[in-house]
Amino acid sequence: MPSRLVQQQSRLGWWSALLTIFVIPAWIVPAAWAAPDRSYQAVRRWLEEYRDATPSFQPGERLTIADVERLKPFIPQPAWEFWFFPDMEMEVAAPGHYPPPPDWGTRMADGYYLDEQGALFGFTGGGFPFPDIRPDDPQAAVKVFWNLYWRPGSSDYFMPSVSWARGEWGRLDRRFEINITSTEYAKGDYCLVPGYEEVKFRSIMEFVGPRDLAGVRLLQTEYIDSYRENDNWQYSPVQRKPRRVLTSECTSELMGMDFIREDTNGFGGKVHEQNWAYLGKKWVLATVNVPDNPEAGGPHLWVPHKTRWEPRLCHVLELVPKSSSHPYGHKLIFVDTEIFWTLWLTAYDRNDQLLRLGQEFLKYSESYATEEPQQAPYVKVDYSQNLGQHVFLHVGNTVINVQKPHATFIHCYVVRKNFSPGRAKQFYSLRNVVTGRR
Repeated sequence: MPSRLVQQQSRLGWWSALLTIFVIPAWIVPAAWAAPDRSYQAVRRWLEEYRDATPSFQPGERLTIADVERLKPFIPQPAWEFWFFPDMEMEVAAPGHYPPPPDWGTRMADGYYLDEQGALFGFTGGGFPFPDIRPDDPQAAVKVFWNLYWRPGSSDYFMPSVSWARGEWGRLDRRFEINITSTEYAKGDYCLVPGYEEVKFRSIMEFVGPRDLAGVRLLQTEYIDSYRENDNWQYSPVQRKPRRVLTSECTSELMGMDFIREDTNGFGGKVHEQNWAYLGKKWVLATVNVPDNPEAGGPHLWVPHKTRWEPRLCHVLELVPKSSSHPYGHKLIFVDTEIFWTLWLTAYDRNDQLLRLGQEFLKYSESYATEEPQQAPYVKVDYSQNLGQHVFLHVGNTVINVQKPHATFIHCYVVRKNFSPGRAKQFYSLRNVVTGRR
C-alpha cells in the first residue's frame, strides 16, 4: 500500500509540473475570457458604471482584442463574452446623420393619445408620434417604442435572406433561405387599400430552403388597434391547408431559429402586456450603415466580424412581461435616438439569467449610390430602387440563445417595394398564400 501511494503522489507531481509549464499565466489572459456574470443585475451595474461614458474613437480607427478596455463602456456587458475574441477586428466610423424622407411628419393625423396602459389610439402613421422624448415623462419608454414601431422604412420592402443556425464552434445545423414581403397599409392621412383602415401592415414570409421547409408561408396582418390580436396564418405544402398561428406561439422560437416572433425589431408584442421603464440614454457601438453584409466571426461564428461600427446614442428601455408564463423575466432594448431602430437587445429568464442576445445590422438607403452591394445567392435584386427613399434597411442580425447554446446569423438583401391598392389586396390574401401566385 505505501508503495502505491508513493506512485500516485509521483504521478500527481508530474501533472503539477506540466501545468506549471503549460498553463497560461493569469496576467496575460484577456479580461474578456474571465468567467462571465450572466445575471440581469450585471447588465444594470454596467449601465450605471458607464452611463456617462462618451466615445473618443477616431474615424477609421481599427480596434482589436488589445482595445477591450476601451470597448467595454460601449458594448453591452452580456455581449463581451461573445463579441470579444482573439482575432476580432472592428472599424469605427464617426457618428452619422441620417435624414428621414422629406415629407416625414407632414401627413400625420391629429388627436391621437396614449391610454393608461401605454396603448396608442388614433395614430395612423406618416411621422414619429412623439418626436420629443422627456426622460422625466412617466410614459417616456412607451413613447420611444411607438416611434420605433412607426419609424420610416418599417415596411414596403422585398427581403430575400439567408440564415445560418449554428451550435458551438461553428457547427452548422441548418441553412435557411427565406423571402419576406411587407407592405404598409397605414400611410398617415390615407390607407393604401380602401376599406382596410384598421390594418397597420401585412407581410408574407416564404421559405425557399431547406428542402423540408420549402413552400411554407406565413401571413401576418397587424392592426392599428393595440388591443386587437394580430392575424397570423401558416401554410405548409405537406398539410395542404392553412392554420391559424396561436398567440401563445409568439414566444416560441420560429422554425428552429433562435429568435421568437416577439423579438422582431426589438419588441414585436403588445405594449399593454409589459411593464415599461425608461432607463435613460447610453452611447453604444453598433453596426449602423455597414458597407455590406458582415461576415460571421468569433470562435462559434455567431457575431459580426471585420465590419463598420458607429457610436450611437440610444434610449434604454426595460420591459418586464406581466404574464408569469412568459419566458422572459426582464428585457432591455437599446433604441437609436435619431432613427428609432433597436440596435441591441438582451433578454433574461425568470431567474434573471441571460437567455438571449441580439444585434441588428443596418444600412442607410442613400449609401447605395456609392457602394456596390452583395447579391442574394438565389435571387437577383435591384438595389437602385432604394435610392431616394431616405430610410434604414435591415440587412441582417444575429440572435444568440445563450442557454442552448446556439445562434442564428442572418444576411438580408433588402429592396424597397411598393404595391398598388389592388395588387396589395390580392397579394396578401389567404388564397394567395395557399396557391403561392406572384
